Amino acid sequence: MNTAIFREAADYARFYDPHGMNLLIAPIVGLPEAGRLAAFSLRIPLLYVTGTGYVPHATKSEIIRRGSANLFVLGGEELVSDWVVYVLSTFTGGRVYRIVFPS
Repeated sequence: MNTAIFREAADYARFYDPHGMNLLIAPIVGLPEAGRLAAFSLRIPLLYVTGTGYVPHATKSEIIRRGSANLFVLGGEELVSDWVVYVLSTFTGGRVYRIVFPS
């Protein structure tokens, strides 16, 4: 998998909103367009994960750098597993929320 998109998202988040305490987390497959649209509408930085259990180093580093950021994970368990949500929660002192879109 090309890791450039993960780095670019983290770099953009660091530049666009370096001290923000809210981050959107979207799966790289399944909802990337919805993630970009939500991030643009809400003006919250967007980071990517894979749905199957991999949290890229760039995503992890940006979450840790912010300390206690609240994470808003886009998509149900079929897009981002509960394991990924748990792992994300270990990187922040903030809260982790899952946002599920109605079918």
